[in-house]
This record gives sequence, structure tokens and C-alpha cells, in this order.
Amino acid sequence: MFDPEEVRNAVNVPAEWQARLHAHWLHLQDLSVWGELKSSQIGLVPKLRKRVLDLGEKLRSVCNDRSWIPHPREQIKNALGSSLNLLDALTKLEETAQGLEGGADLAAFREALQAVRHEIDQTLGPRDRFLAELLDRQYQESDEN
Repeated sequence: MFDPEEVRNAVNVPAEWQARLHAHWLHLQDLSVWGELKSSQIGLVPKLRKRVLDLGEKLRSVCNDRSWIPHPREQIKNALGSSLNLLDALTKLEETAQGLEGGADLAAFREALQAVRHEIDQTLGPRDRFLAELLDRQYQESDEN
């Protein structure tokens, strides 16, 4: 059986982490829109901007309150699904960014992207593993009964 307090603490992203990642993402967004980034691939920079925006939308989804979801198992699955979507969006952005070839802000953009990746890996990785363990525990308990 799920402990509601344990689930609530696990699916909610701490405010300080939200603030840090939001700041990293805003910097990335600023560099992608206002920075000088260059590519010989036609349309790559506008595509990059869309990928950064998508990353922000997925980040917002990860940070959403899940208390409206009635069953703890569904809250956990929703949180894990949002994390997977965020990681997918980040991977797509990283792949698109590989096409950048120059510009005065290229190094800063790459650093900002690396900071976002590091923050996500350091925070979401352990949280998602814990959420998966919660689900596994629940299924093991139902097998024992």
C-alpha cells in the first residue's frame, strides 16, 4: 500500500530545484533567441528555438502539481511519464544543437545546455529511480497477497 505522504513528497519537485532549473532554462532561451548562433543548415536555428521552448513546456509539466490525480499509483506514473518526456525533449535539443557551427554565443549556449542536462540528471535521476521503486514495491506487495 502506498504511503500518501511518501508519494506526495516523491512526485512534487522541490521549489528550490524548480527555481534553479527555471533560471538555467531562461538563460538557454535567452541565448537561443537573442544570442548569436550560426549554422550552415538552413532553418536549424529556428528549429533550435522551438526545441528550447518545447524543453520549457516539458519542464513545466514535470513541475506540475499532481494532487488532482486521485490514485497514488497514477500520480507516480504521471510523474515518471513527464520525466521521460522531458528527457526526450532534452535529447532532441542536444541533437539539434550539434548542428550549430559558430557564433559569438555558441560556447555560452553549450555551457547553458550542459548545465540544464546536469541539473536534470542530478535531480530527476534519483527521484525517478525512487518513484520506480515505489511502483515495484506496490506490485510486489500485491503478488504476496
